[in-house]
Amino acid sequence: MKRWLLIIGLVMANFCVWAQEEEMANYNISGTVPAGVKAVFLNSLHSEPIDTAFVDNGRFQMQGVLPMHTFVTVVDDGTDLPVNVLIDGFPLGINMERSTVKGSKINERLNKVDRQITNLTIDYMQDQMEYAQVKPWQTEERDSLRRVMAATYNKLVVEMKNVMRDNPDNVIPALYLSQIYNTFTIDELKEYLDESHSYATHPLCVGAWRMLNHYEKTNIGTRFTDLVEVDTAGVSHSLSEYVGKGNIVMVDFWASWCAPCMAEMEHLKAVYNKYRDKGFLIVGLSFDRGRDSWVNAINNHELNWIHLSDLKYWNSKASVVYGISSIPASLLLDGEGTIIATDLRGIELDRKLRQIFGY
Repeated sequence: MKRWLLIIGLVMANFCVWAQEEEMANYNISGTVPAGVKAVFLNSLHSEPIDTAFVDNGRFQMQGVLPMHTFVTVVDDGTDLPVNVLIDGFPLGINMERSTVKGSKINERLNKVDRQITNLTIDYMQDQMEYAQVKPWQTEERDSLRRVMAATYNKLVVEMKNVMRDNPDNVIPALYLSQIYNTFTIDELKEYLDESHSYATHPLCVGAWRMLNHYEKTNIGTRFTDLVEVDTAGVSHSLSEYVGKGNIVMVDFWASWCAPCMAEMEHLKAVYNKYRDKGFLIVGLSFDRGRDSWVNAINNHELNWIHLSDLKYWNSKASVVYGISSIPASLLLDGEGTIIATDLRGIELDRKLRQIFGY
């Protein structure tokens, strides 16, 4: 089994295992709040509500059960700044006015680094607010503020990377990796996703693993990876039926619901009609969910090339196998099935095909 499949499998297995009783953990979170605060909320990292505690005489308490090593936020109704904590089975005490946490060693460590990162995040948000207030014609001021924003953001990223490097033996880095992995190079992803790190199989790292897989599977000079999906008639086909047979093949990752994808179709039709007699093929791998919308888009726009899909949206084989996290996306493959270009559109695609076909 390929390494990336093994790791993603382990990560996804964690979701299943956490559903079992022995992998759950009690949380007991109490603390103090500033004057005037009436309620405290426990939310997921995506701001989905989990629990609510009403304040009594300046104090709050909430108890429950969540999967072990789940990151959650605690926020009151008087502030916009959440306190991040990790569910690990130990009681936690929070001073909401100071954003400090007392309890397990890992939560105290998390709180220490998170407050520093929060301060840098606030600085970056303030830079953005200042930039938004500058008029479009004030070019010098805008350029100056862009440089300030870039410097502040770089400080934030550096701080997160330092936390990740300093904590390979616990799951704290997963929180920050999930926020900045899309800025990493392939070498950085390999460094931070080293399988010896305790956080590498945390569910928050799934996106980073998918991006690493994308880099590894779509590098120029890499041979294509085969997959099987069905055509509009429900017949299964492998990608290898079309790729590596001597033809130049464009694998187009798209969906009928993707406006930028559909905006490219008239140009793709022109390119396809120009070179199809020379053996140029397009294989569309759709991220659609409904068969009707997929087939209607093909028919209505007369997309007369090969189309495959398993209609599983972002969980499609095309997405998982190639680590595709945004569309439109594409691969251009030579006659041997080796990737020679990626994500070519418009004039760039025209230029590359003229280079290949000579006109």
